[in-house]
Amino acid sequence: MAKRPNIDKLRTALGQLTLAQAKQLHAELGEIVRSLEQQSVELESTKAKGREIIETQHIDEQLYQLELVRCGKVGCKCAGDNGDLHGPYWYAYWRENGKLKSRYVGKRLQRIERR
Repeated sequence: MAKRPNIDKLRTALGQLTLAQAKQLHAELGEIVRSLEQQSVELESTKAKGREIIETQHIDEQLYQLELVRCGKVGCKCAGDNGDLHGPYWYAYWRENGKLKSRYVGKRLQRIERR
């Protein structure tokens, strides 16, 4: 079992920082959190069945992926494990309140506004 960090020791050490050091640490932690969230989005989106990722791009705080997709309709050319997938199409992924959100973008990559 992994050892948990001693939060009291960490809090004491952080309390000894100057204001400038605390602000720098805050900015760096923000970047680390955003990076970890993006990795989480990438891992979850690659697990989707019937999708094959062709390309990935990060724009602003969203992940955009060019994907080949399976529609799921019976009798479609994409049906079955060896069927030809549709696309490729761009999809946007981001997190809101801890939930993974996605939106279809289209054949061409363009930045989307989240609703």
